[in-house]
Amino acid sequence: MAEPGPFRTPASAVRLCGRLLCCCLAAAMASAAVDAFLHPEVRWWGAVWPLPWWLACLAALAWAVLRACEKADRRPPQDCARSDWEQAA
Repeated sequence: MAEPGPFRTPASAVRLCGRLLCCCLAAAMASAAVDAFLHPEVRWWGAVWPLPWWLACLAALAWAVLRACEKADRRPPQDCARSDWEQAA
């Protein structure tokens, strides 16, 4: 029986991390736009607006590691020559 949850396979973990990366980038761009155009004067804004950028960096790093692990665990198809598989990688 398959495991429940978002990390059933390495591919689903990579996909979930990719979605997190996209959301972090969208939030980072939105916070940068707010900072550039509205110039909020609240004290906490200076600490909050770069937070999505840091999260995007962490998500990109996690995605790269998960993607490398996924590619390393993949087995070549049985019906193709090994050289074809290496060339595609």
